Amino acid sequence: MKVDEATEARFYRTELREVQTVGRPYKYLEGRAVPYNTWQDVGPFMEMHAEGSFQRSTKGGTGKGLPLLVGHQHEDLDNLIGHAEKWTHDRTGLYGVWRLNESPKAQQAARLAEAGDLRGLSIGFQPVSAPEYATAGDRDSDKAWIVWNESRLLEVSVTPVPAFEDAEVTLVRTLLDPQRPPVPTPDLDHWRQVAAALHSGQIA
Repeated sequence: MKVDEATEARFYRTELREVQTVGRPYKYLEGRAVPYNTWQDVGPFMEMHAEGSFQRSTKGGTGKGLPLLVGHQHEDLDNLIGHAEKWTHDRTGLYGVWRLNESPKAQQAARLAEAGDLRGLSIGFQPVSAPEYATAGDRDSDKAWIVWNESRLLEVSVTPVPAFEDAEVTLVRTLLDPQRPPVPTPDLDHWRQVAAALHSGQIA
């Protein structure tokens, strides 16, 4: 079977965490981009993304920098609101951390998400390998049941329309990436120790 190279789009639900610092620009969005091992009705067929099916395309430098868009509208650069900084996988899905830019549309998208009006995440992808057809069994025999074992992630978009009501996706709005280790400052740390010693009388 020849694999269709057309870009596919899938949508997922979002939950919010209150970590935004008041008066500061929104910097990071975090969530589950793809739920694994979950069936979805996409119209002409049912589909499921197998565990780890996006791992190769998000590994290392390949996945870092993949765009975060509004509604898959990549033709207009105003819809580019950020880029991926980190991907993690577990048995439940593919999780990402995206850095938002300070463009008006990015900040508007974050505000709408905080208000609950922009609840979903959507993926654009291309199949890499031919799909596996699952046995329908007692399922709807009028539809094919397709398992994607490997796909290439192209982008993630924010959208108001979710497809998976039980998807556990989280949007995080904060000034700093909570998963990034602090930048070492040995010189500053040294002078802080000297100042503390002077204050305590350890240094005359």
